[in-house]
Amino acid sequence: MRVSNLQILTLSKAMPDIRKKMLPIKLGFAINKNIQAVKGISEAYNEEQGKILDKYCNKDEQGNYLAKEDRYDITDWDGYNKEMKELLKIENEVAVHTIPLEEVEKCGTGKFDTLTPEELELLEFMIEE
Repeated sequence: MRVSNLQILTLSKAMPDIRKKMLPIKLGFAINKNIQAVKGISEAYNEEQGKILDKYCNKDEQGNYLAKEDRYDITDWDGYNKEMKELLKIENEVAVHTIPLEEVEKCGTGKFDTLTPEELELLEFMIEE
């Protein structure tokens, strides 16, 4: 399956909260397997993002990025935004572990936690109908 860096980044940020929930075993396994499948991509993304920050962000004497009002102190916002958009659009081939919809439907019943609409939307790529 083709997945953009933006989708992977969004998924990676939300996964810690989802993984804390009591989920059906097949769903939990699929989530963990998919996290492992994108781990290398996330690391490559972070490395490239760091290169872009090195290129456009002012640093202090120790080499730490400077910030103004909770934002990086970027020297050329147009150049920075252009390169970040390009990086976020890159698509990756990922072997996604899918699960049947019936497994997700178990959430919110019995001993399993409920998934929010936002969480369901994030997991949509791995659900078979």
